[in-house]
Amino acid sequence: MEKIILDTDIGDDIDDAFALALAVRSPEIELVGVTTVFRGSAARARMAKALLRTYERTDIPVYAGMDIPFIQELPVRPEDRVNEKGEFLPCQYEADMDLEQYETLHAVDYLIQRIHGAPGEITLVPIGPLTNIAAAIRRAPEIAQEVKGITLMGGYFHEDIPEWNIFCDPEAARIVFTSGIPIRAVGLDVTLKCRMTPEMLDRLESMDEQPANLLNRLTKRWLKATGNDAPVLHDPLTVGTLLCPDFVKFEQIPVQVGLEKEVRARTLIRDGAGPGTAVIEAAAKVDQEAYLKFFMERVFGME
Repeated sequence: MEKIILDTDIGDDIDDAFALALAVRSPEIELVGVTTVFRGSAARARMAKALLRTYERTDIPVYAGMDIPFIQELPVRPEDRVNEKGEFLPCQYEADMDLEQYETLHAVDYLIQRIHGAPGEITLVPIGPLTNIAAAIRRAPEIAQEVKGITLMGGYFHEDIPEWNIFCDPEAARIVFTSGIPIRAVGLDVTLKCRMTPEMLDRLESMDEQPANLLNRLTKRWLKATGNDAPVLHDPLTVGTLLCPDFVKFEQIPVQVGLEKEVRARTLIRDGAGPGTAVIEAAAKVDQEAYLKFFMERVFGME
């Protein structure tokens, strides 16, 4: 059984919530912990706890982490909002989530302790900006030899376009990519092919189970706040690669995260090894029909 820690910016795009749901519903993996990252990580931690509660999995610990990128200024989205205390709240956040209690240990400290406690056993699954992971590597460089691997959602490898998770903290991404940890990256050029259909959204709305009810509400809040017409399953596809390797074909490529001017936040394919370049496995193709069928069966019980 694969032991994973899911590192997430749950609350902005709805796909993080679907990824957490898929992880909880999959007996092939053991979700040993959840860490939250990026502006409003405390609110994000409460969101994760609320969703885990609907699945009766309050045994899974959740830790709030880094709010601020290393250098990058915080980007602003039109749907961003704050409460009366000045705390950032993701667009999907519901008022009763204020009652949720997450763990007091900082996410970076948790990552270091948990990895030290199980060397060679933990796969990190970051589906947001890489600030928590990079901060843990900087504070305790030895964990790079103790992590089993990283499977992440991020990058755009076959076109010269900056992707959101890398864009939010390129310095953190450079640290993680060059850490020496084996990396599998599921990039935007592949995940964009996995879009939910209207029939899938109808199925979600028709379900009576408590987890589905919460996911449905969060989806509607996200659709209204962003003006999108359907979720794209970026992050659930990343989790899916741990469950069925046949969904995605990977290829080894030398990649450098750009930090300067016009190449900043771009995941650049280089000719070979060099400063700041690392050979990773990047997603090249996806069987979207097979994956979407699996996702709906696993998460929503849809045949």
